[in-house]
Amino acid sequence: MRKNHVNLKKVIQIYFYGDVANSATLREFVEFAIKKLGRIDVLVNNACRGNNGILSDLDYDGFDYVLAVGLKAPYELSRLCKEELKKNRGHIINIASSRAFQSEPDTEAYASAKGGIVALTHALAISLGPDVLVNCIAPGWINVMDEVTYSKTDEMAIPAGKVGNPKDISSMVIYLTNQIFMTGETITIDGGMNKRMIYHGDWNWQYNS
Repeated sequence: MRKNHVNLKKVIQIYFYGDVANSATLREFVEFAIKKLGRIDVLVNNACRGNNGILSDLDYDGFDYVLAVGLKAPYELSRLCKEELKKNRGHIINIASSRAFQSEPDTEAYASAKGGIVALTHALAISLGPDVLVNCIAPGWINVMDEVTYSKTDEMAIPAGKVGNPKDISSMVIYLTNQIFMTGETITIDGGMNKRMIYHGDWNWQYNS
């Protein structure tokens, strides 16, 4: 029987500093987590970075580093945590982005990493199920800076009427860790932006070149 793993009254905060593009650091991190926590029930793969793309002439090494952080590291952490997660019938939650499905110019590295993690999610779900359930969240516009405010125009461009915040994503992480019949899925949380059709001149939308 799979049990709920998240008890908000017993949250332990620990910190580990390192470069997730380094495989030795990932191994040290997993060993550190087991030593501090005693077990691993949930792995959340959240790290990534943007590094521009082809219009900025991003070279091979720069592109590869973004993939190392955003795609290779989630795979390696899943591999290193595999036995713990199987033993505890745990969860892997991958954080992708709406940019896995939509793009702006010069974002090839980030978009590739995020698109890759969507595919990694369903691949891991098939390989590790039923012992480990693997799902993915694809956030849209999320305000991660408390001091930043947005205009009413920015907010009204989003069907939900607001820019997202980290709690919008973390609450879905907690929700997914309590599911027992969902795996391999990617859930987009972007306030409905991916559902909006945009045409120049319609519904106050204007394109300025």
